[in-house]
Amino acid sequence: MTLPSKYQNGSIDSSLKGVYRASPVKLLIYGRGTSKQLSDVVSELGGTKAFIITGRSLYEKTPVIKDIEKSLGSVHGGTFSKIGQHAPIGDIREATALMAKSGCDVLISIGGGSPIDSAKAIAYNIHQETGKWVPSIAVPTTLSVAETTQNAGFTTEEKHKIAVSNPELVPKAVVYDGEIALHTPLNLWTSTGIRSLDHAVELMYHPLASEIPTKRMCLEAIKDLFTYLPQSKANPDDADVRTKLFTACYASLFPFLYTGGVGLSHSIGHAIGATYSIPHGITSCLSLAPTVHFKASNAEEAKQIARIIPYIGKQSTGNDEKDSHIVADAIAELVEELGHKTTLTAYGVPTGDAEEEAIASRALHSKEHKDFANLKKIVHDLY
Repeated sequence: MTLPSKYQNGSIDSSLKGVYRASPVKLLIYGRGTSKQLSDVVSELGGTKAFIITGRSLYEKTPVIKDIEKSLGSVHGGTFSKIGQHAPIGDIREATALMAKSGCDVLISIGGGSPIDSAKAIAYNIHQETGKWVPSIAVPTTLSVAETTQNAGFTTEEKHKIAVSNPELVPKAVVYDGEIALHTPLNLWTSTGIRSLDHAVELMYHPLASEIPTKRMCLEAIKDLFTYLPQSKANPDDADVRTKLFTACYASLFPFLYTGGVGLSHSIGHAIGATYSIPHGITSCLSLAPTVHFKASNAEEAKQIARIIPYIGKQSTGNDEKDSHIVADAIAELVEELGHKTTLTAYGVPTGDAEEEAIASRALHSKEHKDFANLKKIVHDLY
């Protein structure tokens, strides 16, 4: 069914009109030790053999992958462990060929956003070749939340970020295990937590985000992220806190089947991430607070941002614009508390007017966009 455009194109204030399209996620399992139940999940999805997609560090420097391979037993049909940061297209092509030869009928992605997006891209490639969709299971070890979306972002040989999108790409099952998350370096863990916060904040003013359940879940996610990220930094070996952050990050992008971008902060992140080899989480550490300051001048968007105030323990001024600036400052303070650098210079991004224009142009896909001058100023201020 195709909904009339008045329902497809929601308004920023979605409390009186909106639409929520249910996610294809069939199963969410969370808790310590749940990654050892993957053979049961494969069976529940109707599969017989599973092919693992993961990254080199997780495979070589931790026991996570080998433990999961062992728990899968005869259900394990192969592993590709060379997925690089930002999901390079060459890695995806190699993994697709191996998966096609393996006889496996389920994909299991283990790791951060790059392995999860890569598994989606592999499923997309196989569908293009065979007409069949291979279901996937996501076992995240970071808080970047690629596991809830229908989009798969990957990087070309020219280091440009591109994407494919289809509801069938949403993992059919998500498994959150706080114990395996203990192997994720703290800096990566907390920075991807800011990525998760980026999702929740930007969905508050996304024109297609429904009030129920999306925005309500986002507000709870924001509260939990502000609460548990500092706790996780203070107690990095607490698997229960890591599990609470997993469920918060799920709520932050509560299976929202969007096809375009999430928002301006994400667009900036895509424009600087792959090009300058800046990790996903760090791009949000750089872009989110300045974006919220910028959005404060838009009355409708500021109204939605101001709703965040009581969820982060701040006192409302009664003025949406002022409250939005308070939210932006609180985000910047959280990033600093977690110990993340917040300038492009710190990550070796070249300076100069031409570079700023190039970043703004990539983020907006055009120099003619009405926000180009404003975005260029935001980029300038990130140095």
